[in-house]
Amino acid sequence: MSETDMTLKAGNAAWPVNQWYVAAYSHEVSRKPLHRWLLGKPVVLYRTESGEPVALFDRCPHRGLRLSAGSLVGNEIQCTYHGLRFGTDGRCTAIPSGGPISPRMRIDSYPAVESWRFIWIWTGDAALADPSLVPDVGVFGFGAKGWHDEPSGLLPLKANWLLPFENLLDASHISFLHHGLIDSGNVALLPFVMQENGASLRVTRTIENEQMSPLTAKTFGFRGDRLNRSIIADAVVPSLCGIRVEVTSPDDPTSVPRINQLIVGITPETLTTTYEFTAVAQSFPFENPNREEDVRNLLMEDVVAMEDIQQLFARLGAEKSTELSVQSDAAVMRMRRIVAGLLEQEKSP
Repeated sequence: MSETDMTLKAGNAAWPVNQWYVAAYSHEVSRKPLHRWLLGKPVVLYRTESGEPVALFDRCPHRGLRLSAGSLVGNEIQCTYHGLRFGTDGRCTAIPSGGPISPRMRIDSYPAVESWRFIWIWTGDAALADPSLVPDVGVFGFGAKGWHDEPSGLLPLKANWLLPFENLLDASHISFLHHGLIDSGNVALLPFVMQENGASLRVTRTIENEQMSPLTAKTFGFRGDRLNRSIIADAVVPSLCGIRVEVTSPDDPTSVPRINQLIVGITPETLTTTYEFTAVAQSFPFENPNREEDVRNLLMEDVVAMEDIQQLFARLGAEKSTELSVQSDAAVMRMRRIVAGLLEQEKSP
């Protein structure tokens, strides 16, 4: 176990930079500049005239105003203070007041890729930003023929980015934190199977002949009061988590399961704040007209708990915020080791 692995805590954990993270939903990025603080940096997002996403450091190097407060001139962004313009590569292209343009008059440009309905950003070494490394949400059913999918909403979270990873990977909290909304009290008692494939983790729990919970009934439109259910938590470390729920009738366990898939793009804003970009896909048509509100209300119970953990961590400090792990933390601890390995790798020349 490395020194980084031993000290990595959900409260002040750094993030690997040479990775793709969700920066925005596609519908948020337009010809109107969008400001967002991402991965510890101010970023302005916009689209070129041909629709390609652009991500630039959101501070004019002249006098420091946000470029997102300005406007677009063709594919360039113009500072609203003194009119300096910058291209998609970050280089200054015009100074209205005249004079030579110094090579230093430029800002960082970040690789940006659009995949499904997300805009992904890479703020590390641009030479390593391979678009083929963008997490494939298609494997979760998004964009698949016969499936139904949609963005579900952005959740700002006042907590370190590791906390939502741990929350989603360990389903044992469902039996207590969500007060029976998606569980009849059995999930925490279930054995689980953990699988690992590189930077991907999967944790599977299966419940047979379970009493149906209220939100499960609304989501799946299921008839009867009992079902067989599998809960599959997937993590694509360090930027994406998914929760897949498959249900069948106990009276016909060989029937094709109905599948509801939640994915959450987890993107650090700062060391103590995070964005959760949520989206949902189903193998059957959406039947719950209040589904976005229901998902948000459910996840907000997690948010309240994680923000409480972060507040205590901040007051006590890292040394006094000790942790003792239990059996159900196996995937969480493995995830931390993967993150620690990525951080160690980035320290190497």
